[in-house]
Amino acid sequence: MKRWLILSLVLLSLLFSLGCDRFKHAFEPPDTVDFAAELFTPLDTAFHGFPSFSLDPVMAFYAEDYLHYGQTKADRRNWLQGIYTAEPNALGQVILLNAEELTDSTAIANWRLKIETSDRVVLADSLFSGERLVKRGGKWLLKGNQMTCVLPTPKQQVIVEYFTFYGCPNCPVVEAELHDLEIQYSGQMSYLEHHVSGPLMIGTDPTYLYYGPFTVPTSIFQGTSRLTGSGTDVIDSYAPLVQSLAAEDSDFRYINPTLGVEGNTVSGSLSLEQLATDIDYTDLVLNYVLIERVSSFNNTQGQPLRNVVRAKGYRSLTEADLNQPVLFTLESTVAIPDDAALVIFVQNRPSPYANNATIHGGVEVDLNPAVISFQ
Repeated sequence: MKRWLILSLVLLSLLFSLGCDRFKHAFEPPDTVDFAAELFTPLDTAFHGFPSFSLDPVMAFYAEDYLHYGQTKADRRNWLQGIYTAEPNALGQVILLNAEELTDSTAIANWRLKIETSDRVVLADSLFSGERLVKRGGKWLLKGNQMTCVLPTPKQQVIVEYFTFYGCPNCPVVEAELHDLEIQYSGQMSYLEHHVSGPLMIGTDPTYLYYGPFTVPTSIFQGTSRLTGSGTDVIDSYAPLVQSLAAEDSDFRYINPTLGVEGNTVSGSLSLEQLATDIDYTDLVLNYVLIERVSSFNNTQGQPLRNVVRAKGYRSLTEADLNQPVLFTLESTVAIPDDAALVIFVQNRPSPYANNATIHGGVEVDLNPAVISFQ
């Protein structure tokens, strides 16, 4: 009996072995997709579509349901359009870092987009991490990370327009206070030093004539509050005023500021998202002010002058289509400094001025280089 049991087990093992051999083995590794060849190299080629550059070949690689941190396909096109409008000869480079196939029609990738001027000034250097890829109609497309990003309402940028002249004996104490507040509110305060006479005066700048006349030193906060003089009581009023203004929500979101420089001309664009519901578009303008962060000129205390205005321009927003990027051009009568920045802000400019030229936040962008990043 025991012998028959052993024999039966051997026969069953042999049967299962022969049965398994009836099926074809498939232990070869699956085919892998060359995502560089299928998507990212053609996308790189599309960014080099000169001399008749068009964004259509680039956008053909974006899925219609593209979404990356709340940015849609249309948002992405507007961002790129702003860059190439400001710098038509910009050069785009697409770099694939890594990619992983998930299914036969989906994948995930990390890649980088770098856009420079012909003389290697960086306009954008963006890392897209967790980018989903999808295959549709036999073609791989970018789909974004499919993450919505409900951004909180930002606090407004505090804009202080300060008026002085070279050699002003009572001004250094004001300049020191403004500099200290700029450090304290780093990234949320910009002060602009306008010279009303002397070697640093900009003859084409109408700002003083609009607000004035008044004696200097004078500072105007957010277009509505004026402090004149340099007495202790006046200086003591600066910090509480800035603190109060910095706590207020911004009426606009300043999106994708993009700048290009050629000679003494600054070209730029940005998108404006209205956040407040009660904006009066009468006499509404976009200001763009070129400043030199640290001047070669010193004040009477031997300290370098800072944030000196070297050029200013503005354009009307009364009839502007804010669904499109706002374009602007600024001509400087002096050479653009190496440490230059552009301060951009929306403002109501009613005439005559009566402490009612409200500034609706703003943004400060370095010119060298102007780098925009999406991550």
